[in-house]
Amino acid sequence: MPASNERRIAIFGTFDVENYGDLLFPLLAQQRLAPAGMDVVAVSPTAGATRYRDTVPVISLAEFAKTADSFDGILIGGGNIVHIRDFGLPGYDENAYPALWAGATAHALRHGLPVVWNAPGVLAPEGTAPGPDWLQRVAAAANRFAVRDTQSADAMERWAGRRPEVMPDTATDLPHLWPEAALKRRFARIRKKLKIPKARPVIALHVKARSLRRTSVADFAQQLDAALEAAGATAVLIAIGRCHGDHELAQALHAAAPRHTIAYDDADTLQDIAAVIAGANAYLGASLHGQITAAAYGVPARLVAVPNLHKFEGQAIQMDRTADVVDSWETALKDLPRVLEQPKQALPDAIAPQLEAHWNRVTQIFTAGKQAAAHGDIFPDAEIETALADAVAEMRKGSAAPARSGKDAPPPADDTAPPAQLAWDARAFNGLIADQDYAAADSYVGSHLAQTPAHLPARLGEVRLAMARDEPQKALDLSAKLAEESPANPWVWSTHLKCLTKAGQTDDAMAWFLAGLDMPDIDETMLKAATGDVLSSMPMQAQVAFLKTALEKRPQSTHLMLRLAMRADVSGDYQLALDLFRKVEQDGPLPDYAAKVRNHLRSIELSLPDALDRLQSDVEAGAEDVVSLCRLCRLAAAAGRFDLSVSALRRALELYPLEWRTVYRLNRVFLTRAEDRKIFAALKRLATTKAPEPAWLLQYALFALRAGYKGEGRETLLLLAETELLGPTARSLLAALDVLGKARPRKAVLGDGDVRIVRKRGAENIVVVFEGLIGGLSYINSRYLDKVMADIPAHIIYLRDPHGQIFLKGIPELGADEAAMQAALAAMIATLGRGKVVAIGGSAAGFAALRTGLAIDADAVISLAGFVTPGAAKAGDADHARRGMAEIFGADLDAFDLRPQLRSHPKLQLTQVVGSNYAPDMTRLRALDDIKNAKAIVLDGIDTHHVALPAVADGTLKRLLNDALS
Repeated sequence: MPASNERRIAIFGTFDVENYGDLLFPLLAQQRLAPAGMDVVAVSPTAGATRYRDTVPVISLAEFAKTADSFDGILIGGGNIVHIRDFGLPGYDENAYPALWAGATAHALRHGLPVVWNAPGVLAPEGTAPGPDWLQRVAAAANRFAVRDTQSADAMERWAGRRPEVMPDTATDLPHLWPEAALKRRFARIRKKLKIPKARPVIALHVKARSLRRTSVADFAQQLDAALEAAGATAVLIAIGRCHGDHELAQALHAAAPRHTIAYDDADTLQDIAAVIAGANAYLGASLHGQITAAAYGVPARLVAVPNLHKFEGQAIQMDRTADVVDSWETALKDLPRVLEQPKQALPDAIAPQLEAHWNRVTQIFTAGKQAAAHGDIFPDAEIETALADAVAEMRKGSAAPARSGKDAPPPADDTAPPAQLAWDARAFNGLIADQDYAAADSYVGSHLAQTPAHLPARLGEVRLAMARDEPQKALDLSAKLAEESPANPWVWSTHLKCLTKAGQTDDAMAWFLAGLDMPDIDETMLKAATGDVLSSMPMQAQVAFLKTALEKRPQSTHLMLRLAMRADVSGDYQLALDLFRKVEQDGPLPDYAAKVRNHLRSIELSLPDALDRLQSDVEAGAEDVVSLCRLCRLAAAAGRFDLSVSALRRALELYPLEWRTVYRLNRVFLTRAEDRKIFAALKRLATTKAPEPAWLLQYALFALRAGYKGEGRETLLLLAETELLGPTARSLLAALDVLGKARPRKAVLGDGDVRIVRKRGAENIVVVFEGLIGGLSYINSRYLDKVMADIPAHIIYLRDPHGQIFLKGIPELGADEAAMQAALAAMIATLGRGKVVAIGGSAAGFAALRTGLAIDADAVISLAGFVTPGAAKAGDADHARRGMAEIFGADLDAFDLRPQLRSHPKLQLTQVVGSNYAPDMTRLRALDDIKNAKAIVLDGIDTHHVALPAVADGTLKRLLNDALS
């Protein structure tokens, strides 16, 4: 689940087609907005999946319409999507494109969502006059109004009466998403796979059928072959637009000119296409986003502008690459020698600040929340899809009615203005606010109030203006007076609520919201926007309590039930979430976003055997997605059905070998050494031929280390060490491996059993290592950890938990349950020696080490970022127990609090090691405050939970072991 403060942002475009450029926009938005706690969801006419594995999953327009309330804002674009044309694409109805911008805006405004234009292109009808009122309201509603070229801005101003800002296509931001060094490494692997000699220049070549005009494939192939021969270069034919048949044309060209071309038409990641362009010596192509990618990485290029669309020139001007644009393939091929001699050309200095300013503004808009949106209505009192279809049909006939006034005027677009007030032009006022022309807005409000001081729309506009100017107290004073005069008016209620929340008066906002629940005019639609306003300033637990109170006043509100269910899930009250989901289900199926959460709660709702049987039935019925298979693997292991666990894993490896979740689960299932080696061979082929994603590579590196292939694991970690997200983990692992040197584990460590004993001659002491989920201590596998242990004067017992349940179900080799395991372990220790007994574990295995250490009367426990209770450390602390904890421990977390036992065992000394800069682990240290036989070791500057790695690297772990045994 997302974090409790995470916002969902819908981005609209044609992300359901196999077109490289279109598919970049959700990824770019995700990269920019994720750091601010925002989750980007792609919305397209259909929910069709593409071949590319690194895209953002897409939902359909219809699904968005059903679940709009679950979103916090919308992005429109990019791409040439702002028009009313019907291109007859498969699965697209005649209004698919208008629905992506006008329909999306209409839904957003009904739910109070801010609207941002993410620099799309505009194809307004030629010579069009200002459009009808609804179109002007669409433009006025945008909180940020930006397009990607001057021609689009001109068209939109002429068409809708409001001029948007011009900014570069957001794809120029690609290096922010995929750093150049990473793409160069990726291209090096592709080049090796394609067997292109290192000294040979590479041309990234993209040919679109229409760009050939009337030239046949055979004739063009002949011209291409001659140009490449003269340049001594190889052309890698990329299929940027498979939806346009580019892949078929690439194959045909390669067949006709095989000497110097390679058809690279089967790429299954967007990064591979970008890598070919970024790594090439030159780009020649007919794709705007091919050229933008080349320009973003400084690659010399020629863009064949056939037909010559305004988007080509518009972007070339902004990128200072007008010389790239040519009018034919003949010119492009003729220029090839000159292009290959060109030095790299960086983008103009102005572009990066423009993009930064754009995303900063977008982040501000969405962070401000729903109260910042203009809650108007594009199609008042009408079903949006039907009204849009009628409106577009009128425009296509060229008989759209002119803007109306007086008694025939449409209801206003501003949701703060009652529709019956006709003299107030909400569209014009919204435009002034959106353009930040506050002086003109002030004058507009003043002129209306001068005529009619009590005019409600103008007075509400006065409040909005004060909020826009960031004058919360003035806005509150004005809205309070309105609330006193018209307490039953729903628009006044909504506006005053916004002002209370904006002014930070949370208690008053809560009271005002609850009072509104008694008003019949506050329907579910208005309630949705208002709920977001009042919840925005509350911590999670307060939100849960407040929503419970609200639901008592409106017990039949589906909206309030779903809001409370989602927040109950996030806060850990899974039973409440289940009860509410069941109640909503009585009236029909849940929205998709709620259904996903509902399904994940099965393992809490049902007993483990029943949850496993249900999931197994679903999988056997065809639900073989990677999440279900990996979940089946985990639940089967927890239930002790290890054969089923392994078969689910094998099926996941068969169907989804390049999914990081698959290898993640592989790392948590214990197989024999022989099986490990066999699987590793298959994974290595994928790693060297398919250029997997970084998350997959990290899991691959961990598996390589587990299987004993240190060289491959180390090489992969070195590759990841340069990445932003995974770099710290990779560097920490490498540092630990460097300290351990050429680890040669003692023979017994390498056994296939879950219990392995490594004896040391003359030793009396015993160290018990609880290996946790991946067969090691944190991320250090036992074969490497044994390098540290070999110098310790003790016998070592290595334990693995095949159930993956923090040893709470025991180890089959030692008995049927935890108690049997502990008794068998105590007997085993008694046969090994009479010295001290030390248990160690990392993370959850640190809890297991302490729990068993108490049971077997150990002398010391070293817990590396473990915990002493799965519940909160102190009353009032945030509850860190999430769904995984609830599945393992059940509802009664206090039953697993080890502090009372620890206090009653003063002989046992607990040492808990945490990183100083990792807040969750520092918080958990509070649980040790009054326990005399427990101490904390805080490693300065460590900001990770996997503190075992730095503890190995800096010698802390070895020192603590020697101290405990001395």
